Amino acid sequence: MTELDIDFVRAQFPAFSQPSLQGHAFFENAGGSFTCGQVIGRMHRFYIERKVQPYGFFKASQDGGDEMDEARTRLAALMNVETDELSFGPSTSQNTYILAQAFADV
Repeated sequence: MTELDIDFVRAQFPAFSQPSLQGHAFFENAGGSFTCGQVIGRMHRFYIERKVQPYGFFKASQDGGDEMDEARTRLAALMNVETDELSFGPSTSQNTYILAQAFADV
């Protein structure tokens, strides 16, 4: 088995190079986690170039929709599932509530 290069992993998270965060361990939930640089870069581009209603009639809108579709496709491939087997929602709490409601009458 290949050993995890923890220094490489840590280097992917810009927050960990901040002096105010040195010497701390972070055991947050997903809502409070620091984000890796690759995601920050993609989100930055989205917010400055594509933060409009997706799937519209102009380039920024079409690009935003395409990027959302790409994210779904890539996550499905990573998880080895079909894209229609994924569900994105606003939060774990909301998603769990919706799932519970779906099973309420089963």
